Amino acid sequence: MGLTIRPVIAAAAAVILGLTAQPTVAEAAPAQAAVDGQVLKELSAKGSTSFLVYLKDQAKLDATARLRGDARATEVHQQLTSTADRTQAGLRGVLTQRKARYTSYWIANALQVDGDKALLDLIAARPEVARIDPVRSYPLVEPEQAKVGTKAAAATEWGVASIEAPQVWDEFSDRGEGVVVANIDGGVQYDHPALVGKYRGNNGDGTFSHDYNWYDPTNVCQQFEPCDTGGHGTHTMGTMVGDGGAGNQIGVAPGATWIAAKGCEREWCSDASLLLAGQWILAPTDRNGQNPRPDLRPDIVNNSWGGGQGNLWYKQTVDAWRAAGIFPVFSAGNSGPACDTANTPGDYPQSYAVGGYNSANQVYQYSSRGSSGVDGGIKPNISAPGEDVRSSWPGGGYATLSGTSMAAPHVSGTVALLWSAAPNLRRDLTATEKLLDETAVDVDATECGGTAADNNVFGEGRLNAYRAVTKAPRGAVGRVTGRVTDSASDEPLSGVQISSGDTRAVTGAGGDYTLVLPVGEQTVTAGAYGYGSRSVTVTVPATGAVTANFTLDPPSMVTVSGRVTDGSGHGWPLYANITVAGRPGGPIFTDPITGRYSFTVPADSTYTVETTARYPGYRKDTRSVQVADAAKTVNIKVPVDHGCTAGGYSDAFSGPLFGTETFDGDAVPQGWSVVNRTQFPGWTFNDPGRRGNQTGGSGNFAIVDSISQGLDARQDTDLISPAFDLRTARAPYLRFNSDLYATAGDDVGDIDVTTDGGKTWTNVWHGDDWRRGPTQELVPLEPAAGKANVQVRFRYRANFGWWWAVDNVELIDRSCTPTPAALVAGFVTDKNTGEGLDGVTVVSPDAPAEQTQTEATPEDPNISDGFYWFLSTLTGTHPLRASQRPYQPLAKDVEVTADRLNKANFALTAGRLTVSQTNIELNQPYGATRSTTVTLKNTGSAPVTVETLARAGQFEVLGRKGAPLAQRQVPTASKAMNGIAAGHDAKATATASATAAGDLAWSRIASAPAQVYDNAAVTIGGKVYSVGGGAGTGTERSTWVYDPATNLWTGLPLMPRGRSAPSAVAVDGKIYVLGGWNASGAPVPTVDVFDPATNTWSTLVGVSNPAPRAAAGTALVDGRIVVVGGCADGNCAGTRNVVVFDPHTRTFTTGADYPLPVAYLPCGGVGGGIYCAGGIDTMPYRDTYGYDLAADAWTRLPDLPIGLWGSPNTVAGGLLILAGGMSENSTVTNRTVAYDPTTRAWRDLPNTQVAVYRGAMACGVYKIGGGSDLVTAESERLSGLGDCGASGVPWLDVTPGDLTLAPGASKKVTVTVTATSGTGIGQPGTYRAEFGFTTDTPYPVPAVEVEVGVAAPADWGKIQGTVSGRSCDGSVSGVGATVHLDLVGSGGKTGYTVVADADGRYVYWLPAGKYQVTVAKDGWTPKVKRQTVSEGVTSTYDVVLDAVSACRTGSTPEGRLHGVFRRM
Repeated sequence: MGLTIRPVIAAAAAVILGLTAQPTVAEAAPAQAAVDGQVLKELSAKGSTSFLVYLKDQAKLDATARLRGDARATEVHQQLTSTADRTQAGLRGVLTQRKARYTSYWIANALQVDGDKALLDLIAARPEVARIDPVRSYPLVEPEQAKVGTKAAAATEWGVASIEAPQVWDEFSDRGEGVVVANIDGGVQYDHPALVGKYRGNNGDGTFSHDYNWYDPTNVCQQFEPCDTGGHGTHTMGTMVGDGGAGNQIGVAPGATWIAAKGCEREWCSDASLLLAGQWILAPTDRNGQNPRPDLRPDIVNNSWGGGQGNLWYKQTVDAWRAAGIFPVFSAGNSGPACDTANTPGDYPQSYAVGGYNSANQVYQYSSRGSSGVDGGIKPNISAPGEDVRSSWPGGGYATLSGTSMAAPHVSGTVALLWSAAPNLRRDLTATEKLLDETAVDVDATECGGTAADNNVFGEGRLNAYRAVTKAPRGAVGRVTGRVTDSASDEPLSGVQISSGDTRAVTGAGGDYTLVLPVGEQTVTAGAYGYGSRSVTVTVPATGAVTANFTLDPPSMVTVSGRVTDGSGHGWPLYANITVAGRPGGPIFTDPITGRYSFTVPADSTYTVETTARYPGYRKDTRSVQVADAAKTVNIKVPVDHGCTAGGYSDAFSGPLFGTETFDGDAVPQGWSVVNRTQFPGWTFNDPGRRGNQTGGSGNFAIVDSISQGLDARQDTDLISPAFDLRTARAPYLRFNSDLYATAGDDVGDIDVTTDGGKTWTNVWHGDDWRRGPTQELVPLEPAAGKANVQVRFRYRANFGWWWAVDNVELIDRSCTPTPAALVAGFVTDKNTGEGLDGVTVVSPDAPAEQTQTEATPEDPNISDGFYWFLSTLTGTHPLRASQRPYQPLAKDVEVTADRLNKANFALTAGRLTVSQTNIELNQPYGATRSTTVTLKNTGSAPVTVETLARAGQFEVLGRKGAPLAQRQVPTASKAMNGIAAGHDAKATATASATAAGDLAWSRIASAPAQVYDNAAVTIGGKVYSVGGGAGTGTERSTWVYDPATNLWTGLPLMPRGRSAPSAVAVDGKIYVLGGWNASGAPVPTVDVFDPATNTWSTLVGVSNPAPRAAAGTALVDGRIVVVGGCADGNCAGTRNVVVFDPHTRTFTTGADYPLPVAYLPCGGVGGGIYCAGGIDTMPYRDTYGYDLAADAWTRLPDLPIGLWGSPNTVAGGLLILAGGMSENSTVTNRTVAYDPTTRAWRDLPNTQVAVYRGAMACGVYKIGGGSDLVTAESERLSGLGDCGASGVPWLDVTPGDLTLAPGASKKVTVTVTATSGTGIGQPGTYRAEFGFTTDTPYPVPAVEVEVGVAAPADWGKIQGTVSGRSCDGSVSGVGATVHLDLVGSGGKTGYTVVADADGRYVYWLPAGKYQVTVAKDGWTPKVKRQTVSEGVTSTYDVVLDAVSACRTGSTPEGRLHGVFRRM
């Protein structure tokens, strides 16, 4: 209907404007890809964002339907990848040049790009781009709350029984054998008892092979093995194939096997992960995401996820699955009971969507109804059991869930039964859908439209597996069983492929297999790599089984070797990977220095060998290699690509090879032809619409004018060129003038090429959008290079469309000429360890633009990491320099020879510190001093500078309990100034973990005076100060102080000006506040100072920040404030600036830029260094860097465990602490981590109670405010990490604290413990601390743990007891009272004070004597008693206090219950 409306409107406009309007239309602005408004909104709010770029060209998959078996999927994969490689090349080049982060997806011909508005505009203007969409997340079709812990039951689950699957098992001996199912979900517990036996990766001997059987694109699972982070995926897989044994039947097809892709990170699924998972389903890969195997694709893929309506973003993926013969099952969604709620992608016509019903055969209440938001068709397609479905659950147990997520796998399992029972039906998706539809039990439910037989509530009806299998064209079936053995050793062979037509199986660990085949004569083939294959013909009986055993001869292996070199003129060796079709294992890699390679294959066979250079700009070389029974040498010369983009070459276009076709006549030019597939006119040469030449050419032209032919006209017409001989053309191109006016998917212009006289055509250009002239198109003709019989056709198809005009058609050649150049390559290693180093900069100082960084090569097992290469335009002897902090830079002269690879290896030196012992135990009397020594030695190859760092509390804090991990997606998460909603109930931000039971490490303190975020906090004199707050919240000028002694906040004088997300640092007892946004979104350049002693604010006169920022990283080191990165404007464009402010001189200086543009960067000063981690620009970072203020240089350190930004952060106990924040996929978390500079490692700390981001934190450790989707005032504290100083252990001294050791040198440091009250040891007991070492080396240094046992003096005694309080009801409980002990006769000059704990217990050592003991607590009557403390004796004094006020009787005022107010 839309196609009818569109031309009618346009035609009407033409009538009104007259024909003179046509040139105006022709001169319209160039095509601009459609940009989704959400992308623009995110860019406006954030400055940069991540978005998906979809390209216009789509692979032509129609022809693959004629292929059978694995050839079908292989061709689909080849078409998709080649289309993506060809059409994405230009955009990838631009993104690489601009150093933009991107991910390419071949299954949808799309790229995910991180960038700003300028980059977006550049991309949108490119002619190959179709549209730009936001990066979205789609929920797992969320079931109702799981009833977890359900025990295994010796019965068939009601849903499995409802669809009559057991009848299929019993009557047809069919349980889905030989069929592979997959799910894209939240993962699977692969070793669940009900699933482990069905996992394709189970080797049968207790080991597992996860390559090609499991995929986790975001590496959520910590090891390369299947895991499930939510339970959903384990549940859906159980419904497909689960078998708990002992009659515990939870799965529809318990004989099928399974594989899985974790496309859903947790309860959500990002479109990036779903696209990657969709690719993997079509062509599973190894653990490195390489070596795709379309032949290992599953038969069926279950998708219990989705969201929204009418969004075609996943259509290409579903189309690709269908083209490869993969049956796509989708949940309809849980958005009912309203009509028109069917979820995407289940609402696609190509998707088989499933609704849910319950055990009473009634529709599941929340099952989504149709119609489809895509085409208005009936949805769901069918319904299946979806309420109270019991299935497998992580942990080895079972759970009962409800939702269409549970319904879909019933259908997936049924398809497995169908395809196992009826092998001829396998991968025939249309016939399978028809069978499911026809055998469903009709349900008359037309309230959302449709008929009694097919409606938008139940679809075709209730699924019935038994009726479907019974009606399937299966004929009679029987079984073929057998064993495959090695003819030489007679040992069983596992992993052998057994096939008969499209039905196949794989032998297990014992070499056994079973096939279900139609009755009668069948050919069965057994084959394995190297063993070849053997076939036998068997007669399959209607009952029982026939045995077909195979013995396969072990292979005779031969070696193929040679060199891979540049084949276009330079001839230098190439680092490349080589794949051999059918050969198991990963690719073969050439030696990156010599280009040599070697591999073994079975003799007497022919192999397809594909060589891909690791350097950009080279073609993929594919050749057939015939191997006899002797070693063979195959040297491979790889030419540069069609576009001549390889380094060391220059290109130029030739003139027309065969002249220019100008179409100046009114008829078809000589040698050309026109082919029309409809009765309507096609290509003409007389301008029937009188449009004039709008192509950019002159004179006459060729045109297909669809709109001038009227409403009912349909065109499918070819303009075919003569044959051309291009045997001497290196890189032919088609060049022509064009005016393509296309605005819809069925209004299409294509350019195809043939080299076999028109028997087959290859598409090389596709236009289905606005490509208005005048324009000149340049189309590479890669399939035509070097071919003798080349023809080109212009094919136009339209259904009442517009037009396509072409003129000045030429074939030209692109030459590619070598320029003077050489390759330089080698490895950079650590001289101390010999290990390769990644990220080292290697530069040619004589040509500074010629530089690179070393990189990891994890997929190449033959070389270490630390490989580098670059193109050198210099020859002769030149210096090369390799550098990476904290290693010593190294330079060497290298002789560079043109047209060869010149090797230069570097071994970088660094110091390496060892410690003679890591545990010290001392015992000493109170008041004494003891010392010992620890030996430090530099075992490295360069000097090492050491700084000692002592700290207390590590043992206790790390061992304490944190809240359960909480992670929640916040779709509204933003880094912009107005980022979090304000004015809501603060309690709404508390996570479920906030109420976790138990004594948690983080304790709640009094909430801030107001809900606040983007504040900053410092600690001075034990009190916590919060300054500033989020824009528009009324807290921008706020100043509050928190006193831990009273647990109260107090308001202080307002700041001189409002600041949101400022930097605040305490220096010499004053608070210095820098940056932050003002009300208009500009960072504030002035510096304000608060003096707690005078309770006043002031502004430093004449002091202005040269690069003011908001949400910047902030640290204090050597008395100077360092501000790193931050937001340059209200949209928060990240920056790299580093400014240093000296409060004593009141001056700013600048430092070396941060390595990344960043904002909301947690930073802190520890010892003499600054450490920064995480932050965000377009995506959350995991990067960690250290800054040496004296050297003005940054050093890369170990990455964060997860990407985090906006984390409340501080320094305490010598650690940089990040308390939660915003992680990947806009997920707020309460996970708390800390970086330890001494061990150069991240460690987990107890999780906070409330998950927030953009809150404040101060040493102590105090966390104030923040938010998730709402703002909070809640605050909490993690105690035990000491005060703000890095050296928080006054009783521990390490001398010397700073030293430098030459290589091989050693030094004894003295460790001294002073056990006196002046050093913080006020009582006998056990004291623990540790000291570590920060060094300028790349290696961790273990900390030294110190434990001191302090004994009481001989003339001391101990007093202990319990203080209780008696309540009005007579009950007695502990009271945290103060116990003061005054020595009698001292006139009050000698006294001691101890505070009882919450249970009233106290204990105290003190000198012997007679003491007056006073026990007091507000609200209780004090008690006084004299108590004698004897030498070496423990005295006990228990006290019961009475309430000060007399106990009242009778009723209490309304609203007040015994002093506790309740909300009315």
